[in-house]
Amino acid sequence: MKNLEFNSVLIGNRYPKGFYLPDYLRENGKFSREKTLSEIVREEYGEIDEKGVKISVKDVTDEKFDGDYGYFFCNKAKHTALEFALEKGGKTAVFVADVFVPTKIRSYNFVVHVDFMKYLPTKYCPVEELMDGGIAVAHLYYKEISTDDGDFSTGIAPLFCDRLDKHCAGKLSLWAYAAKIVGDYLINEGYTIKEKLYVAGHSRLGKTALLAAAKYDIFAGCMVNCSGCSGAAISRDKHGETIKVITDVFPYWFTPNFKKYAGKEYEMPFDQHYLMASVLPRKVFVVAASEDDWADTDAQYLCAEAASEAYKEQGLTGLKHADKPLKVGEKNTDGEIAFFVRDGVHFFSREDWAFYLECLRLNKA
Repeated sequence: MKNLEFNSVLIGNRYPKGFYLPDYLRENGKFSREKTLSEIVREEYGEIDEKGVKISVKDVTDEKFDGDYGYFFCNKAKHTALEFALEKGGKTAVFVADVFVPTKIRSYNFVVHVDFMKYLPTKYCPVEELMDGGIAVAHLYYKEISTDDGDFSTGIAPLFCDRLDKHCAGKLSLWAYAAKIVGDYLINEGYTIKEKLYVAGHSRLGKTALLAAAKYDIFAGCMVNCSGCSGAAISRDKHGETIKVITDVFPYWFTPNFKKYAGKEYEMPFDQHYLMASVLPRKVFVVAASEDDWADTDAQYLCAEAASEAYKEQGLTGLKHADKPLKVGEKNTDGEIAFFVRDGVHFFSREDWAFYLECLRLNKA
């Protein structure tokens, strides 16, 4: 296994001088997104077999809300409830996406937000402020897609998952796939275009957002909030949540195969920079919280630095190299990978959304 050559302000400080990460998989000496992505998805998250899937979409706004949930938030947003029905191999599943489009702004970006809560506005999704900032939202309640536990008999899981297969898709893959389905619909029906479509999530759903953007290039980028282990954080020498901890407590998030790397991170032929680099040439916006030791801010910044090497090979910037770590409250927004160390704890705050809005403006998205 060849080591990745890259510079980091953290090696020799937080990380030992001999610290290393595996190099990307290559073809004819050049970074191969297809091979790199396939490696980490197969070993960690599990693949979704889309063959034979039939998808239909129905407007259920009146049915669910008696026609009294159309224009609201001071008439700033038009709401539509869309029911997505999936069928494969005689098995069916449905979930709803609540779509909010600004009525006062003509040009806006669109975010598929996979959320912990069902009804908007939520503490993680301040819809009115997002409308004011030029963001339309397609909101997904994650447990309606597939429950956050070891039950693979409900939601969309039975259509894709056989847990006897050691490379079967875990829940993160299922949630990411649902975001992709919604994104496809928004583009195909003229709600938005690929260049303005993003995916966002917090914590385990921040992992989901990064995975969705890496796998599905319908997204122009992702907003990855406090994602930590198996998200935007390098697993080797990680503080807080580790592969052993996460696979002991949440084994169903991953392919069954992933547990074999618990406590053996240096035996992995990959790490999380594989996932982040697979988003290129598109955008990755990362927020880490200063007091979120469980997610490990340094491990997330290291991942962004390592992923930037793949971006640089393509003539891009990635995360603009710094000669010192970011301090609390500082931002690095000069490249395709942007990073913000927000003061505070594990949360998806309005300050985080303000950073993502700033990134969109700076990137002229």
